[in-house]
Amino acid sequence: MQHVTVVALVDPAQGAGVFLDGRAIAVEAADLPGGAAAVPAHATHVFLVGERRHEALVRRQAAAIADRGPVVAWRALPHGPAAIALIAAQAGSAGAGATDAGIVAAFVDVLAEQAWSGAWMPTVARLEHPAPSVGQHLRSWAPSGIGFVATFSGPAPQVQAAGAATLPAEPALARGPVYCTGLDGIPEPARAALMALSGGTHLVDMPDLQISPAGRTGSERAVEAVAFPALEHLSVRTSTGPCPSCGAAVAAAFCTYCHVRRATGAAQRGAVE
Repeated sequence: MQHVTVVALVDPAQGAGVFLDGRAIAVEAADLPGGAAAVPAHATHVFLVGERRHEALVRRQAAAIADRGPVVAWRALPHGPAAIALIAAQAGSAGAGATDAGIVAAFVDVLAEQAWSGAWMPTVARLEHPAPSVGQHLRSWAPSGIGFVATFSGPAPQVQAAGAATLPAEPALARGPVYCTGLDGIPEPARAALMALSGGTHLVDMPDLQISPAGRTGSERAVEAVAFPALEHLSVRTSTGPCPSCGAAVAAAFCTYCHVRRATGAAQRGAVE
């Protein structure tokens, strides 16, 4: 029988752990001993989710956990730390429902691809990715203004002045609530920019999600925002047979956990339950 454990590699992990409340495990990306120790002994499959800027650490965590026995899959995503925690929470809830480990991985792939994540920030002086323009850097030094909105996700991450005519770099998907890590800190005009870029329906404050985006944005006053498509509209690709090595459903060319077998049978698509 499969026992799937989802691990969110976020900094700081303490605030994320309180929010996750057992749905997934929160570990700081650089804490290699902590990652291996946090995985329960009965886990057969471990799925790691971390930020793309921490990919080297995500890989090291995967190797350290695999040395303990379970098979491990990992994803290093372009999203911010709050988005990583929210994605892990959704994946952990799916795994708690006795979902196959391969389906958990496929679910994360679709959810992460269709999610929007970004942040409002008062200054882009220390933002590295997406890279601000010279003009935006200069504007950061102005004593007034309503800040900037950065899009982390999608094929064209970007920075826009919050008060400008805000247009997404790609057609915005129809998404649900826009979850914010500190809604009171966002000026009213900037909230409209978040709505326009995310394609969300309304803004929701998440006081329980105490994860500072300063490591990603360079600003302690930044507020991260995340929006997901309606889960009932997500369609996850599955396969007709399990991996002969670890038993996980194979949803791609090879098993995402042990990489030993090309998928056989025609792929199917079905809604997540």
